[in-house]
Amino acid sequence: MGYLALAGGVLLNACATRPPVTGPAPESAWLQHRASLEALSDWQARGRVAIRRDDDGWNAGFDWQQSGDSYRIRLRGPFGQGGIELHGDRAGVWLQRENEAPVYARSVDRLLQDETGWRLPVQGLRDWLLGLPVAEQSSVLDWDGQGRLHSLQQDGWSIDYRRYRGVGEQQLPEKLQLQRDQVQVRVVVDEWQLP
Repeated sequence: MGYLALAGGVLLNACATRPPVTGPAPESAWLQHRASLEALSDWQARGRVAIRRDDDGWNAGFDWQQSGDSYRIRLRGPFGQGGIELHGDRAGVWLQRENEAPVYARSVDRLLQDETGWRLPVQGLRDWLLGLPVAEQSSVLDWDGQGRLHSLQQDGWSIDYRRYRGVGEQQLPEKLQLQRDQVQVRVVVDEWQLP
């Protein structure tokens, strides 16, 4: 009997000192985090984007202002050169270069590719930048221990979330990397502003 009590005590101690197993947060943590992000309709982000395709690359600073379905995105080349501005909503988008007439299109992604030669998924980035999948599109996603997206596959793009930062009560992406075919896009958000 004493031997059983001693063996039971050893087993209890072994279980008590075992490090806790950490894994992905339960789905409820992701759903709660997702709901708080989906409630953000107005926000601003300032940062940098680098696009690489094979041996060709392009870098720009960006300022993104989102107000409901309307957005304004300013892209600035190195040292403020080669800037463009996009104004859009669900109806379409205008691309404006300094001292040139604006160009209109229904698709922001197509317009940017036609006018600059770069394939940047602006339509998806509106949600991906916040750490959300685009609604009503099929996706494969994985979240971390706090319910934040760790990786996302959607619309042919693979998005890896490398780092988050606290902004008020939100956890928002600070660094993410996107890849589709031979195109790689790195985004660093230097500043978030929420109402």
